[in-house]
Parts: sequence; structure tokens; C-alpha cells
Amino acid sequence: MLPIGIHLSYWQVNWKDDLQPLIGRARKAGFEVAEFPLLEPRRLNLQRLRRTLNQEGMLASCGTGLDAQRDISSPDLSIRQAGLSHLRACLEAAAELGSPVLGGVTYTAWGDLPPRDRQIRRAYAVEGLQTAAVIAEEYGVCLCLEVLNRFEGWLMNTVEQGLQLLAEVGSPFVRLHLDTFHLNIEEDDIAAAIRQAGDQLGHFHCVENNRKIPGRGHIPWPQVRAALKAIGYAGFLVTEAFVSPAGEVGTALFIWRSLAEDLDEEARTAAEFLRREVANV
Repeated sequence: MLPIGIHLSYWQVNWKDDLQPLIGRARKAGFEVAEFPLLEPRRLNLQRLRRTLNQEGMLASCGTGLDAQRDISSPDLSIRQAGLSHLRACLEAAAELGSPVLGGVTYTAWGDLPPRDRQIRRAYAVEGLQTAAVIAEEYGVCLCLEVLNRFEGWLMNTVEQGLQLLAEVGSPFVRLHLDTFHLNIEEDDIAAAIRQAGDQLGHFHCVENNRKIPGRGHIPWPQVRAALKAIGYAGFLVTEAFVSPAGEVGTALFIWRSLAEDLDEEARTAAEFLRREVANV
């Protein structure tokens, strides 16, 4: 049975909302893993969060996203250096929280429009990832690159493109992060894409086509489960559903209407669904 988790921003209204009380909400909902959004890792009380994880008997996973001022694919050297500094801080935080992975948009700025100089920017991303891979190895954390849909990223939209990028980076500490929400938009066959990722899959998000919790849309979960089993995936299954239009988080994720009446009840439903329909591989 694969460990199941939930992204703690599911409950956040604003990005600076305290994550510590959300760990207990995740456990009460039936999850074993709390996924931390490491947007500003240096501002987090990591020791306090780790103590709470231990008290609640929870595991950790971590994710982050680069932005326009911290982008390892930028033509501006100072911005690339800021991006690497951010990734180092995130990898250090992940290690302190006990997370085996750092997923998310770790290779270019999230939401960036396609630049004219794509090949140059891509080359900078590869160079930055090679440096980040050394840092990841130092901390013993796998750096995972999330394959995004075309509306949220330009550099890597399919598993095929992701595998090409991994081949150029050339490190066992850099792998793919797949998310069924994005796969549903870009891939012809979600299960086939998972099989294509194979042993390069380092982290997996379970989200419906409409950003709701698993089971509230049309993602083919039996095929997803079979594909994960076929490749011997042994990592976490984390739901990164966003269902509330409230505050900064709802706006950032384009949630314009409420997609759930009771967040805690929906979280419990998600945990039950994942354990019953997907995690038993």
C-alpha cells in the first residue's frame, strides 16, 4: 500500500498561513503524508514543523515553485543564482522535515510565457539543474521536475519532453514529478504516459481533471493504478486538489467558484478513495 498524502495548501487561504495546524487536519482526514509548499523556506520554523510531524505520526513531502525573480532558466545571471539559492534552501528544508523529495516547478518560473530564446533558456535550465542535482545529492533529497500543462509552463509539457530533459541533466537525484491534472490536458493516454516515465518517476500527484479531489471527475483511476503497479512505483501518492476560491491561494490557482462544501469532509473522502482505488499497487 503506497503512502497517501495531501498538499497542505488545500486548506490555506493565503500563502503565509501557518502550516503547523494543518498537519493535524491532514492526519485526521486519514492521510499519512503532509506535503509542504516551500515558497519561503527560510521563514518557516522547520524544527517546530518536524516536531509536529513526529507528534502526529506523519511523513513529509515537499514542493516549491520558481518565480520571475528566482528562475534558473533566466538570461540574467543574478536571477539564476537567486533560483539556485532558493532550491538549496528548499532542499535543506526538505531534508530537515524528512522529505525524500522536492517536487514542483523546479526548473523555470511557474506561469512564465514562452520566450523567444527558448533554446538558450532551456540550456540555462539544464545547467542550473545539474548544479541543483549536486545540492540534492548533498542533502539526500530527490529533486523532481513537475510536468506542467501548456497554460502553466512552456519548457516541459509531456513525459517525453521530461525524459529528454532528465537525459541532459544526467543525475540519479533528478527525476520526474507527474500530476494527473496536467497529464489529462497534455497526454493522449494518461496510463501510457505513466508507463513511459517508468523508473524515472519520483513523485506523483493525484488530482481530478477539474482540480477537485480524486473521484470527483473523469480521470481513469483504475488505469492509473495499473500503470503505477506496472512500473513498480514506490513513492507517495499526494492529492493536490484546490477547491476553495478564497484568498491568495484560490486566485493564484484560478479557482473562481467553490468546488467543495466542507473541506475536511472532502479531504476524508479523498483519503478513502485513494486508499481504496489507487494506493493498493
